[in-house]
Amino acid sequence: MQSSAVRWLATFVGIVLGASLLGACGRPPMTVSPTVTLDATTKLFLPFITAINPNTTVIFKNADAATHTLKTVPNADPTTVGGFLNPGTITQSLNSGQQIGITFTTPGLYDLYDDTQATIDPTYHRVKANNGTVGFPYAPEAVVWVRGNPPGKVAPDTKNSVIAGVDGFQYQFTALQYHGTLTLHNYDTDKHYASDPGTFEGVNPTAIGNSVNVILGTDDAPPDGGDTPLTFYVPGLYYYYCTAHANFNTQLQRAIPHKDASLYPIVMESFVLVVQ
Repeated sequence: MQSSAVRWLATFVGIVLGASLLGACGRPPMTVSPTVTLDATTKLFLPFITAINPNTTVIFKNADAATHTLKTVPNADPTTVGGFLNPGTITQSLNSGQQIGITFTTPGLYDLYDDTQATIDPTYHRVKANNGTVGFPYAPEAVVWVRGNPPGKVAPDTKNSVIAGVDGFQYQFTALQYHGTLTLHNYDTDKHYASDPGTFEGVNPTAIGNSVNVILGTDDAPPDGGDTPLTFYVPGLYYYYCTAHANFNTQLQRAIPHKDASLYPIVMESFVLVVQ
């Protein structure tokens, strides 16, 4: 079932969309919709992040032989409900070879996953890949960013933190206004990082801080741990991860957790949406 923020159209062959420009011969060319594919080899959604404008139809295609699902991840932070994160709800089955088109009308971030291969961790509210799945430790997760100002109020500044005793950020998604500051606090003993991997898929339009961004823990900043403030002057979607507990896979364009990370297979990553 889809909410009013998204409209879906299922098809097994293809979707023809209206075009906004005339071709060289005077005929309107076909508009190419972005496609997110459940890959038959990795069993992951590719690409991981898709950036679109409002009222764009995204094609979700199941290239695998098995049936998969496309579902909205429950919001970890209840204050984001009705705001920038998941302003619309999606629950859809994808049969083998099937493709559907979903038109995203409302700006914001849509966090989606396949519950045939993953669960939602009840403590940390992250998508957690099931042991033995082909794509493990990567979670079968897809993020759709619809550009523009999302519904609800976005705070001028915001906070995120490293959880005490855990190699993980408290929130996977935060938002703030441009020229605002994200303050990262470390409640853990050891130092962590909020490093950006550079620009990819329209994400990280400029560097996050010094691109490394160490966050001192209680050992180096007693007694309560350190703060790392990061100010964002350019609107857009930003992605960061902890280089002490993950590596960035340039082919899949997402971080992979180290096996010794305490939340493995959950990766220590986070997004911040910066709006005007």
